[in-house]
Amino acid sequence: MKNDTFLEEAVARYKGFLYLIKRNQERSIRHFSVPTYDVDLIWHSHQLHPVSYCKDLVAIIGRVLEHDDTDSDRSKGKRLDTGFSGTTKQWEETFGSRYWKAGAMHRSDAPSPLKISLGELDTSNKNDTASNQYQSIIQLPKKKLIEVVTNILSHFAFRLLPH
Repeated sequence: MKNDTFLEEAVARYKGFLYLIKRNQERSIRHFSVPTYDVDLIWHSHQLHPVSYCKDLVAIIGRVLEHDDTDSDRSKGKRLDTGFSGTTKQWEETFGSRYWKAGAMHRSDAPSPLKISLGELDTSNKNDTASNQYQSIIQLPKKKLIEVVTNILSHFAFRLLPH
């Protein structure tokens, strides 16, 4: 949690998380959004400054979000499990990137494969894909190759660990 790149990415992902909540609210979609640990860290940090938190949230989504950490039941089919699955699906459809992140995972099953066609990876395509369309919302810092390899290795290590 002391790595600047990790924190910059977490702030960007927190903004994306708030965007999903705002978008659901605008579409009258009632969905319990569940953050990953990196997003939750920034959410808790934001709340440490209550005046700014209230002002920022009212400006961003029109209301102050309550953050309830009392529910800890992550078992299959429970509110945290279904909320996290739904948030993962919305994130991946909206931003075209994985919601899970090495070192910041929700305590549950390993993530499902990201469904993306090879055509969507073609950077010469002039059509706005999900990842291009919402790029301004979550501006992640540039990664070095070593960080990408570390994330890939962490993912495989996570899948190999007993649950």
